[in-house]
Amino acid sequence: MTPDRQQAAPYFQVHGLAVRPPSALNEALREAIDSLHQTLYASSNSELTASEAALLRKAGADLDDHLDRSDPLLEYATEFAAILATSLSVAEAAKRLGGVTAVRVRQLIADRALFAIRSGGRWKIPVFQFQDAGLVPNVGVVNAALSPTIDAVSALRWYRTPDPELTTSNGALCPLDWLKLGMAPDTVAEIARDL
Repeated sequence: MTPDRQQAAPYFQVHGLAVRPPSALNEALREAIDSLHQTLYASSNSELTASEAALLRKAGADLDDHLDRSDPLLEYATEFAAILATSLSVAEAAKRLGGVTAVRVRQLIADRALFAIRSGGRWKIPVFQFQDAGLVPNVGVVNAALSPTIDAVSALRWYRTPDPELTTSNGALCPLDWLKLGMAPDTVAEIARDL
């Protein structure tokens, strides 16, 4: 095992990512960045006139961008790359679903029961929908309720963010955990329709 592989494998595994080989993540990141809309953005200070900036400062707005060094496009591209790098092909998904045919997987995609991304002319199926044996219970019902225009990063973020409408005695659950516990999918599907 190469030194890069030794360091990369545990990091990815700890975060639930199975990237084989780690160089696949680089390719996925390149693909993710290429798929982004070209957006030029600058410091908010440079987009305001002097009088607009003065008015906002007088109202208490903090216009000093140096305090926020995060780059939302980079964060999005990185998340999208991780999704692409760990996604399953149609053949891999068929095996993971207990040996169904590739035709059946494509039908599940067409029915929106499987969330999939068209990338490089091929379907990529994000792994968050799967558990050790098949799909997360009722994830297909919820996937079908999601807008067909929702992107993979937004879908995954939503699936993994606790929602106050999905509360048990242990507190709010994220939609994915709710489904994994075998709870009724109707509430989750209703929330998904409203996204």
